[in-house]
Amino acid sequence: MKALIGPLILLLGACTPQDVGPASGKARFSVFPEALFEAVRASCAGPGQDFRLPSPNTAECRELMSPPVTAAFILDYGGTTEALPRMVIRFSAERNAPGYLVRNDIYIDIPQKAGAPRQVPFVDAELRRRLDAFYLSAGGVPEP
Repeated sequence: MKALIGPLILLLGACTPQDVGPASGKARFSVFPEALFEAVRASCAGPGQDFRLPSPNTAECRELMSPPVTAAFILDYGGTTEALPRMVIRFSAERNAPGYLVRNDIYIDIPQKAGAPRQVPFVDAELRRRLDAFYLSAGGVPEP
């Protein structure tokens, strides 16, 4: 499970801003997904990575991207160089009979020159397969 975030960045490095689209996945867990949240924390400990718990049921990893990808997002989405865009991988757990439903979102958070950051969803078929495998290894059952 620990090797999730690195491969996601490699997948992102091969994309251009035109490759983005709706992104989300989900899985069912019989109990609160403690192992999944710990795996996200453990895999989000490298240079340029920032682990956050915005709420008790939400974990996210924010990561800087390669300079060419970063520049493309800044130019194509009106970003600023004062605060660089980051890829965000967010997992949210919601109590839902039976157990918990975990949803994930992956997007590029692009600070703007004025106003709120722009969030551009990211999707990739290989990424979806990796996330499903990640859910399985953490004890969840991926859902369509």
